[in-house]
Amino acid sequence: MAFKAINDSIEPNGLVPTLLVFGAYPYITNLDAPSLTVTQRAAVVKKAIEEIHKLRTKQQVADALSMRNGLRIDTIYNLLPNSQVLVWREGNIGQLGYWLGPYNLLTVKNKTCTIQLPYSPTPFRIMVVKPYFLDLELNNNL
Repeated sequence: MAFKAINDSIEPNGLVPTLLVFGAYPYITNLDAPSLTVTQRAAVVKKAIEEIHKLRTKQQVADALSMRNGLRIDTIYNLLPNSQVLVWREGNIGQLGYWLGPYNLLTVKNKTCTIQLPYSPTPFRIMVVKPYFLDLELNNNL
């Protein structure tokens, strides 16, 4: 009902210009039972917009509660030199990013990590680096 009221609203792209373009507006009278007056339509649109705001707010709260916290960068600061880490690589347009590695961590200074890549040591922001943990149980089962 809310979406129907918004779709039938009177606005520059709404119902009235369509009726004027096709010449149907002059034939609509106040005696027609299904047609609402402008004030009734405005009230319905206002109620629909309020309902949409409530739904949107509820969805935003749910999204905020389910959102994951940011990366824990203190784990990177606690790593020893030559520890294995993964590096986040952005995907090309239309493709997802991925974690690549493991690589050796050389140094951590401020918010920059120097990682030994196959071709040379490369600096990365600390936010795109995470520790590489090897699952020992998985390796024992192999």
